[in-house]
Amino acid sequence: MSLIKNRASIMRHHKFRSVEDSLDALEFAFKRCSPEKIMDSSIKLDSKLWITDINRELHQYPLPRNRSVLVISIGKASEKMLSGFSIKMGDTITRSVLIVPKGYKLENKKQSLLGKVSIIKSSHPIPNRNSLLASRVIIRELQDLDNIDLVVFLISGGSSSLVVSPIQGLTLSDKREINGLLISSGADINEINIVRKHLSQIKGGKILRFLQQKRKVISLILSDVVGDELSTIGSGLTHYDNSSYADAIAILQKYSILEDKSDSTHRVWAVLRRGLRAKLPETVKSSEFKSLATDNYIIGNNSKFCYQLTYYLMSLGYDVDYKGSGFNLGMSEFSKLAKQIINQLQKANTAILIGGEVTNVIDKTMNGSGGRNQEAVCRMIKLMEPWENSDYCITCIGTDGIDGNSKSAGGILSPSTIQYLRLQDLNINEFLESHNSNLLLKNLHSTINTGYTGTNFNDVYLFVRKTI
Repeated sequence: MSLIKNRASIMRHHKFRSVEDSLDALEFAFKRCSPEKIMDSSIKLDSKLWITDINRELHQYPLPRNRSVLVISIGKASEKMLSGFSIKMGDTITRSVLIVPKGYKLENKKQSLLGKVSIIKSSHPIPNRNSLLASRVIIRELQDLDNIDLVVFLISGGSSSLVVSPIQGLTLSDKREINGLLISSGADINEINIVRKHLSQIKGGKILRFLQQKRKVISLILSDVVGDELSTIGSGLTHYDNSSYADAIAILQKYSILEDKSDSTHRVWAVLRRGLRAKLPETVKSSEFKSLATDNYIIGNNSKFCYQLTYYLMSLGYDVDYKGSGFNLGMSEFSKLAKQIINQLQKANTAILIGGEVTNVIDKTMNGSGGRNQEAVCRMIKLMEPWENSDYCITCIGTDGIDGNSKSAGGILSPSTIQYLRLQDLNINEFLESHNSNLLLKNLHSTINTGYTGTNFNDVYLFVRKTI
């Protein structure tokens, strides 16, 4: 069964070998990088518990007793991570908490594997009341550790909004408004999470302070952050944090967010100033963290996903240039890079791959549908007009399956995209100005639709040219 739900439609409208190969490569990478498979390869049980991290380093722990493990799984990959973990750990697990995004369809066939589990459908990217409920449930579990020897967090992208606990003086509405302003401002994920951590009672490692009895904590993490910074993934839920209230204020000033005169912004400003005067607790720093018996391990990331794409395309005979997964660019910077990459496609049977995340500034007065990946595709259309006699495919996709506020994961660009544009005589700039990339690409039969994929490894930008 194809992960790409509209695959048949794509191939009907884009009859190119490069398109087929690109879609096949994506399907292969998603299958090989499923959270269940990653869990299976990262955990081993014999006389000890062994964990292998993304750098293939081994870490050993005493084998947990039966019914002695509490599992808390949060994020877009939470169900699949918990399923894979449960298969491995079996009867050692006594109970679990599963936090998934609303709209994510739980797989009934896996429910029996999860055992005693509390399931909360929360919200992403803007938190809702269930995000508050999720934090309360987790805190309650961490304060009831009788017969629990080991606490395991399974963390993936989206955790920051799925679990929230506003700091004293703020409401959920305040958090929602500031979160929305940050997302639309062009701030990168590191900057957004520095602010989140300092408006939260649980992020930046603060959730660990709720353990009333000292217990070993292990966090297994799928990274959705460029650079795999542990203090940024999930807003550093179980990791120490080097940022400060002053840093959070500087970020809000950088993007002129404090100029917004709403009541929420006023309350956020008041809270941050209290923190600056040491009237509120800071995030957990490294010295405190060393006393908390907590280990964090990344077990999957964008590089791992891109490696599978590279492996598959090379098996088809492509000369693949994987440029890395560290690209964290604004949209205008990405457009310049894309132009350079397209110039490298002069040679047939070539594939060029980059991973990371493009940030985009959204005009709040515009309410179009789309996301950074689809907008990136739209911005490249004019660049590819001279290539109408070539067999090429450019794919920009969010590996979580959701791009911006649309129901698409991303989009593709082939010679057919440009043919449909000419037939319909559409003005690309009008769609870009209104951030309506999803509507444009729908008209051009060029969206990729997957729904939630059950994982999250940032974004992938794949350029493929085949011999005609």
